Amino acid sequence: MRIRRRAHKTSPEKRRHRPCIVVVSNVSSFGGGGVIDFRDTLLALRRKRPDIDLVAVIPQQGDVAQRCADDGIQTQIAWTPWWAFGKWVRFAGLDPHALIGWLPYTASLLPGVAGALVFFMRQRPTMVLTNTMTIPSHAIAAKILGIPHHWMVREFGRDDHRLWFLFGYRRTVRLIGRLSQSVICNSHAVEETMLALDPTMDTHVVYPAVDAPPGTPPRRRPGERMRAVLVGYFSAAKGQHLAIEAVAIARKAGVDVDLTLVGAGRPEPLRVLAHRLGVGDLVTIHGPTRDVASYWAGGHVGLMCSHSEAFGRVTVEAMRAGLPVCATNSGGTPELVKPGVAGLLSPAGDAHALAANLMTLEADEDLRRSLAVGALETSQRFQRDHHDDELIAVLGLT
Repeated sequence: MRIRRRAHKTSPEKRRHRPCIVVVSNVSSFGGGGVIDFRDTLLALRRKRPDIDLVAVIPQQGDVAQRCADDGIQTQIAWTPWWAFGKWVRFAGLDPHALIGWLPYTASLLPGVAGALVFFMRQRPTMVLTNTMTIPSHAIAAKILGIPHHWMVREFGRDDHRLWFLFGYRRTVRLIGRLSQSVICNSHAVEETMLALDPTMDTHVVYPAVDAPPGTPPRRRPGERMRAVLVGYFSAAKGQHLAIEAVAIARKAGVDVDLTLVGAGRPEPLRVLAHRLGVGDLVTIHGPTRDVASYWAGGHVGLMCSHSEAFGRVTVEAMRAGLPVCATNSGGTPELVKPGVAGLLSPAGDAHALAANLMTLEADEDLRRSLAVGALETSQRFQRDHHDDELIAVLGLT
């Protein structure tokens, strides 16, 4: 195994007297909220406990490893096998266990566990954190060696990402509880899902930090068409099709609302849908960008249309930009968007209810402005200092 060390490495003699925390990631490149949260965890530990040595475990070289090096954090490149897979593992609707059996899948985890054991015996960490429910190797190794382990669960797994779990969803959640001193969730909705399957699990909720700069609630000039903005990967789970359908329903009711979609993925099906529903002139689609703030600044309303979002970083970004949010009343979203305070909620998958909310805000600028102010105020609770203090307290590092 290759270990990339900091330029100003602490001597082995001194390190024996310093606590060490290992934080494990499942991805090597930036592109989602989970990896941002991984880096934020490292930075929180670095800021609050500079006396602790930090090691980031990453599956391969990439943007994350480079950013860790820039932050002065030691990294280890190591294989972190998954015990959860996407829907591609199902062939013709059959369970992969029925096709291949349990043993090959289980055996695939063993090299990752063995590598983690060797690394831990050399590094001697005082604590291990796993950043996602999909990778178990370092949690298993920590359990074997009696090292305190905390699992940071940032997804529902089954309901949001449609993952197939090697040992089944219920058994996996229970194993997460057995392998950890505590499970740290990014929303109460995720926590409730975990506890429903394992009531004995010790859980905590630490909301992620959202660093987007606060904006000023934008004014909408008389006669100006209202603009809604939805940011997220183009997929059925994120609900861009629902937003387009809502805009089409509003148009049929005599209300035109501009819709801006921003994200990575395949935009062609969305363009086809917009033209088929007769709103191609109202829908603008942009690819991935590092300047999301400019799209928030150009909008009047943010959208969150996911069927089951564990937290919703872009929801908070929209609120911090001074936009009320029309959101789905499911997952962790209701914890972020209080109806009548920071936005309006509608049932998951209900384009007519979403259209009604959009038309309500389009017709009542005073209400939209009031919700914009409420959204901006509500978003303050996701500041970095609050996140860092809570994380350190949960880990017992105060």
